[in-house]
Amino acid sequence: MEPLKVNGTSQYPTITLDKDAGVFEFKGNSLPEDAKSFFEPIITWIEEYAKSPNPETVVRFKMIYYNTPSSKMLFQVLKRFERIAQDGHKISIVWMYNEDDIDIKDAGKELSNHIKIPFKLESYKE
Repeated sequence: MEPLKVNGTSQYPTITLDKDAGVFEFKGNSLPEDAKSFFEPIITWIEEYAKSPNPETVVRFKMIYYNTPSSKMLFQVLKRFERIAQDGHKISIVWMYNEDDIDIKDAGKELSNHIKIPFKLESYKE
């Protein structure tokens, strides 16, 4: 399965989805004008991955800021990983936040309340 890589900008997150390397990361800002079309290939990739996932998948989020449309799409991304877990595969989420950023921490807590897979909040210092 080909990796999916998006180089981040001030408007778009850096995304790495690489089955062979075991790297599943979302980081940076997400402010696309059309979040649905931006995230569509990402969701398609995850749905393809779901057909033959790794024995264990750890998905890392290190978001700085994202708009409301991106929030909805990130939730859809998490729901796709949740479906993989419901099929009996080991999935966990690591939600990283700057220790001074209460908003991103709270966003992670809120998402964790709606996702039925292991969800770890992890702070870092810049």
